[in-house]
Amino acid sequence: MSTFVLVHGGWHGGWCWQKVTPFLEAAGHEVYAPTLTGLAERAAELSPDIGLDTHIQDVVGLLQEKNLHGVILVGQSYGGMIITSVDDTLQ
Repeated sequence: MSTFVLVHGGWHGGWCWQKVTPFLEAAGHEVYAPTLTGLAERAAELSPDIGLDTHIQDVVGLLQEKNLHGVILVGQSYGGMIITSVDDTLQ
């Protein structure tokens, strides 16, 4: 099966995928839906230094930490900018 990394939009968190995740997992897929630095339950980490580059690194770091390859990146709204850059970073 496939591995999905679901990246939320601005001012959301990984929780926004909670209705989708069970369906993907029930179909046998592995799913990761991280919350980006400084957003949602990680809001305490927000600082002027947090931006697009930080969020790209969040996803790249997850891929490296979990040793994930050939994943399906899904981005909602702002998450689309992140996954495009993650893909460019990994190429």
